[in-house]
Amino acid sequence: ESGAKVLQLDDALETGITYGREYLNEKERVFLSALDLTLARFRLSPIFFAEGGLDWASDSRTAQFRQGATDLVATNTFARTGSGGFNWLYRTGARVSADFTRDFLRFTTGNRSVNASDLAVSIVQPLLQGGGTTVTMEALTQEERNLLYDLRDFADFRRFFVVDIVSEYYEVLQAKDQVKNNYAAYSGFLKSVEREEGLAVEGLRTQTQLGRLRQAALQAESRWIDSVRRYQTRLDHLKITLGVPVEDKIILDDRELARLRIDDPDITREEAVKIALVTRPDLATTADRIEDAERQIKVAKNGLLPGLDVSMDYNPRSDPGDTTPGINWDRRRWETSLDLDLPLDRKAERNIYRASLIFLERAKRADELARDEARLDIYDGWRAIEQAKLNFKVAELQVEVANRRLEEQILLAELGRGDAQDLVDAQNDLLSAQNQRTSTVVSHTLARLRLWRDMGILYIREDGTWVKKLRNEPR
Repeated sequence: ESGAKVLQLDDALETGITYGREYLNEKERVFLSALDLTLARFRLSPIFFAEGGLDWASDSRTAQFRQGATDLVATNTFARTGSGGFNWLYRTGARVSADFTRDFLRFTTGNRSVNASDLAVSIVQPLLQGGGTTVTMEALTQEERNLLYDLRDFADFRRFFVVDIVSEYYEVLQAKDQVKNNYAAYSGFLKSVEREEGLAVEGLRTQTQLGRLRQAALQAESRWIDSVRRYQTRLDHLKITLGVPVEDKIILDDRELARLRIDDPDITREEAVKIALVTRPDLATTADRIEDAERQIKVAKNGLLPGLDVSMDYNPRSDPGDTTPGINWDRRRWETSLDLDLPLDRKAERNIYRASLIFLERAKRADELARDEARLDIYDGWRAIEQAKLNFKVAELQVEVANRRLEEQILLAELGRGDAQDLVDAQNDLLSAQNQRTSTVVSHTLARLRLWRDMGILYIREDGTWVKKLRNEPR
């Protein structure tokens, strides 16, 4: 680890939200959803178009000037066509379109030209099926709400992502602490073997007792080697999560583990549940999806109505054979029509309507399930905190007892009165208690962090660090 960069927890969080592949993918997913919204808005605005074309043609034919005399005559033409206009779907369902077309044809032989201009304006307004603001704006409304849902999902993802990084960070530190504990136990066994070898030379120890200690030392060395591999593997996994190249040399700040304390939440479990039901974004989304289903029922019901559309067309044109560009506004065509489509075939629309009723019931059940699962998250998180707290107290007592046992066995061994098996057991029990104590304090910290996340009060800053906001949270 010489020459490695020390990565503190805050730096790890900032690195994760800057280079983490999963984080960037989720961020881009929100951007893609925003693109869908821009397209939905664009479809409800005037959409302009313009196109044109050029054509040059030469036509050679045989012409008879007089009887018995013919010759080839070439006719060269130049044509230019252009059109432009717009289409507009208005919020009431009306479709307005305008198209202006101009054709220009010129005979280069004789320098003659012909112009033709045409303007077509059309308005179609559905009065029953397909009409109304609710039906027309449904696509835009749903895209806006989808973007809102994606933003909420991203906010939830950020919380989970940060908690996952913190979990991996502490797990790496925990693995490193196990390396230290295993090495300390291995060193202790080596000292015991050295001392017992001296006593065996003087005939105060049997080879069986000495062999037991040597075997325990070899087992401790194996545990130490295995713990080093697990530590390095966990560290490499953390690098992948953060988006850091695996070959980069980094180490974590050991002081982060030393700062951990057993801190109880300053609220009751029922208060935590009430806060979660108000602040969690996923619960707001499931409630909003009920409104979506109710709105879509109205849209589906509209599809069962007869089709009744009123349309108006206005079409002024230029005079035939006009040699100058322009439109003769007195030469125009008006048309107004009323189209009726009786609802004799509405099987597909009926099925859509009935399906929308089912989707509403599903949305209601999904909302109930999400709220029950939120309560379960709080209950389970609360149990995890209580369990880790009790386990930490037990681990503290185990370390204290194991320390006294090991000191006693070492003292007895120095006096030539100890038993090798008791010394091995005392050393192994101390190692297990030390690892257990580290594990419980890490578990308690992560359980408390997950509780804040599940309550919806784990707010993430731009640099990835979290802020617990409880007192200022709206009730």
